[in-house]
This record gives sequence, structure tokens and C-alpha cells, in this order.
Amino acid sequence: MVSPVVATVALIAWAFSVHLPLVYTVLGLGWLLPTLELLGYRSGRRTYIDIAHGLSSYLIAVYAIGGVFGTIVTVFLAGLLPVFTNIAGALLWPVWGIAIVFGVAIALPLIGFYYRSFNRLSPMRHVAVGYGMAITLTVIPVMFRLVFAFINYPAGVAIAPSSTSNTGFTLSVNLTEALSNPTYPPLLLATLFGAIAMTSILVSSIHGWRYASSRSEYHELGHRIGNTVGLIFGILYSIFAAWYLYTVYQYSPTVAWSIFGHPPSYLPSAFYGLYKPTFNLSWMLYMNIALGAVILILLVVSIKVTSKPIEVLKLILTPMLMDSAEVMNGLAHVPYAIVPPVAAAEALIKAYGLSFALNVAKWLTISQLLTPQINALLSLVSVQPGLLLGSLVFFAFFNALLLYVIYAALSWRRSLA
Repeated sequence: MVSPVVATVALIAWAFSVHLPLVYTVLGLGWLLPTLELLGYRSGRRTYIDIAHGLSSYLIAVYAIGGVFGTIVTVFLAGLLPVFTNIAGALLWPVWGIAIVFGVAIALPLIGFYYRSFNRLSPMRHVAVGYGMAITLTVIPVMFRLVFAFINYPAGVAIAPSSTSNTGFTLSVNLTEALSNPTYPPLLLATLFGAIAMTSILVSSIHGWRYASSRSEYHELGHRIGNTVGLIFGILYSIFAAWYLYTVYQYSPTVAWSIFGHPPSYLPSAFYGLYKPTFNLSWMLYMNIALGAVILILLVVSIKVTSKPIEVLKLILTPMLMDSAEVMNGLAHVPYAIVPPVAAAEALIKAYGLSFALNVAKWLTISQLLTPQINALLSLVSVQPGLLLGSLVFFAFFNALLLYVIYAALSWRRSLA
């Protein structure tokens, strides 16, 4: 029988794997579109503006579908890891609150206004609206990436024994110190630059495919701009991703051990049992490096030669790399929901004893924070395996339906443009 931890992690990883490419695309378009407009107005070339207008028609549909899967992620977290969701919500509620307000109440209306106000506002005012939209969209990962950094290394958290708590201790967080998390800046910058790079490469792939069939200035310019921006920001993404891996190695032993395949050199051997990861994901690291190298080669070749097979490979491999990197990052902290810092473990042992430190570590694991219902559900599936088969069939149907809805939404937008 599949363990509850593996089932829970698999479901959440699937939801993230669908959610993140969509929101990455929206974030990348948020910065790319007003920049294309600005270039068009500055150079006097209307084609830049036409490309921006054409791409903007996809924003609402893609953002809406991405938002649906953001809700699915939230439901999975609340249903499968209610204690963790409660802890994260109580400790980082300003972060969640700001992200939700900007994501729903501000960003969505701005996206709609930006699209509808094309050719209705003065050029520079519309560009200003576009950059306002981009900044608003950026606030969302600024907040949520802090949560991911917090999982890696819970900076600013204070732990104290409590006789009234079910866990035997209480947690509090200093948000100012949490913002100083050393894994946060490279993770955030890699996310932003990666989103712009991925979106630009997807744009270049679509325009390159069409340019190979119909040699028009519109598709030639879209292909060339997408390749150039994708190459520049892809290199920036690689730099900040490497910086992120370095900080993770220094501050998050379980994540570092999982990604690099061996314990970090600073980790005392007495702590190996405490910090050993559930998954060895070093193979994913090597695969991601190989994918990045292949995409870089394809970009360089695509700048010189327009070929449908090259554009198809770019279109497939780029989101594959992004998804693989995110899944690797999302699984590396298992078995922990929040990885306890080595310095904190040593301090707790010194201040309150080994048993208290081990109790804290136990309560930070995913298995300890799981809802009891998941165990009962998996026990039922082991007795009635047909339920698992039926759920897999429904799951496959849901994914096929999702792909059709995305295709239909984009086709509908294209017909209106």
C-alpha cells in the first residue's frame, strides 16, 4: 500500500505542477507585454504593439485556470495537512492575506482593464497600467516564495515549551527576521527571471512555428524578441538558481541532502538520522541541468535557424524544466513540512534537553501533521483496489478535460482578437 506521506505529497505535487506553469506564464506576460508596447511606441513600429495586444487576450483565461488550481492546492493543503496549514496560516497570516488580496481583488481586475483599454487610453498611460499590472502580479510570488523559503529555513521562529499545547511547545515568528531568510532573495529572483524566460521562450516557439509556415513580419518579430529575452533571462535564472542551491546547501540540511544526494559537510554525523530525507532527488538535479543546457543550445540555434522541430522541442522542454525544478524543490524537504535548522536543534538540546528537541522535530514532519482520514482512506483502498482504479480513470479524464478547456479558452480568445 502507498504510504500516506507519499500519497499526500503526490497529490499536492500534481496540483502545483499544473498551477505553477500557468501562473509563471501570467507573471512573465505581465512584464513582457508593457515592455513590448513601450518598444513599439519608442521605435514607431506598430508590430510590437500588435504582438502585445494579441498575447494579452490569453492573460485572463490562463490566469483564471491557474487560479482554480491555486484553490485546489489550498484545498489539498487544508484537507491533507490541516495542522501544517493552521501553523503556517497563524505564523504567516500577513503573507497569505497580502497574496490573496493582490491575486484576487487587484490583479484580476487590472488584467481585464489592461486588455480592454488597448487603443482607448493614451499610449504611455496604457504602458503605465501594464507595468502596474506587472508589479501587482509580482507581489503574489513575493509573498508565496517567502512561505517556501520558510519551509527550507524557518528564520525568525521562536520555540518555547508549553504545558497547555497538544504538541508540548509553542511557535512564534518575527516577520522582520523571516524576511531576512537567506534562501528567500535567490528563490524570489530565480522565480521572477525564470517566469520571464519561460514565457518568452514559449512565445518564441509559437511565433517561430507560425513563421516557418508563413513568413510575416509579425511572427518574425515575435520569434526574435522571444528568443532574445528568453536567452537573457534564462541565463539570469541559471545564476540565481545556482545561488539558491548554494544557500539551501548552507542552511537547509534535509533539502541539500535530498538534492545533492549526500549530507552537507557541516552536518554532524550524530544528526544524520534526524535530517535524512525521504527522497534522493540528485537525479532530478542532473536532469534539470541537462534540460537547461539543451534549451540553451536550442535557443542559440533558433536565433539563427527557424525550424518547426526546434520550436516544438523548445515548447515542450521549457515547461518540463520549470515543472521538474519546482517538483524537486517541493519534495526535497520531505519528511519535514518545515525543516528545523541545525543551530536551532543544537540550541534546543542545550536549553531543554534531547527529548524536547526530538519532540519538536517529530511535530515538524509531514507524517505527524497528516489528517487521520488519509490513513483510513488508504486502508480502504488496500481492501478495495477497484476504488483506486476508478479514481485513476477519473483523474485521467479530468486531466484530458483540463487540456481541452485550456485549448478552447485560448482558441476562443484568438477568434476574438
